[in-house]
Amino acid sequence: MGQSKKKANRRTSNWSELCPDLLGCVFKRLSFMAFNRAISVCSSWHSASRHCVPIRNQMPWLILFPSNEESNNNNNIVFFVPDDEDKVYRCRHAGVDFVQSRCLRTCGSWLLILSPFWDLYILNPLTGERIDLPDTRKFRRQYDRACFLIDSKTKDYLVVIIIQPTTSVSLFTKKGDTKGYKSTLLGPYKDFVYNPKKKKLYIHETYGHIDIWDLSEDDPRKDGHLDSFRFNHSDFPSWFNEELYWDKLYDYRTRIVLTVSGDVLIVASIVTRCNTWQFRIYNYKPNHVMDYKWVKLDSLGDEALIYDMGVTVVANGIPGIKRNSIYFSGVDHGTKDPHNIFVYDLTTQKMEPLPQCVFSSLRFSDARWFFP
Repeated sequence: MGQSKKKANRRTSNWSELCPDLLGCVFKRLSFMAFNRAISVCSSWHSASRHCVPIRNQMPWLILFPSNEESNNNNNIVFFVPDDEDKVYRCRHAGVDFVQSRCLRTCGSWLLILSPFWDLYILNPLTGERIDLPDTRKFRRQYDRACFLIDSKTKDYLVVIIIQPTTSVSLFTKKGDTKGYKSTLLGPYKDFVYNPKKKKLYIHETYGHIDIWDLSEDDPRKDGHLDSFRFNHSDFPSWFNEELYWDKLYDYRTRIVLTVSGDVLIVASIVTRCNTWQFRIYNYKPNHVMDYKWVKLDSLGDEALIYDMGVTVVANGIPGIKRNSIYFSGVDHGTKDPHNIFVYDLTTQKMEPLPQCVFSSLRFSDARWFFP
């Protein structure tokens, strides 16, 4: 009889009562995705995980934001993890209206969010942690683009906002600034990217050249420029029939990108009227007479390009991320259309669509790749 009771007690033992030290030993060996699943099992597991550092994630995730047509809950967002091709994960955050808000940029596991009241804040969609930024309501309805950098440990951040091209003013703020935003007058621009190691901001001007701004001191100062980039339509394979090329062309764009080593790239893209995309990549290199010019690259090598973030990442031998590819989510061109969300293989020059389950899970208004 005693033996039966002991067996029954073993069978009814509660997993939430496992020793925290034992849980910690297990958590340290889990992949990033498995770690986040485990800590959501119960409050005691979540508590035991606070002193554990999961294995660093090395693959991009896609986050989908709900549209006004989504009837379930305005706070639901959806994650797609490339390792889990047939699954998506829903997440809910109380107090965050993702339907009315807008994601301006991603950085690591953080999102720069513009609220329906025109407040800016930085949000970690996995943990719910939020960092409110200085008041920007006096610039209401004027945001055009932004980029930011944040240290996940110290929470030090730098945010750069550029007002609409008609005003051509940039705003800078970082952790500890008590006077709000510093402003600098710029010329008309297309795009920009920030190099955190050199503390340089590269701004692609409308007229083609790239201005370099030094943000290492309190007041930004101009620090040179790169020569103009001119869009070369003849670099695209469909150019062989010029008349047909222009007839099918719907739009063309450029984006400035920073590589792992700190090189500045220009990504040129075209899209046809039937939603076919093509990309070309250019690096700023010296020629035989040591004059610098933009040179077309045939490959990114062992790196992948996260178009949304304007950076490349190491991708060699890492499950869930494909080297020499571009992760694209329709930024600047129809983020509601599943045809504009894909992985582009630069080797085959083909678009690789995502699994259908990604888009059937939610009626979405926007999508972003990010690195949790």
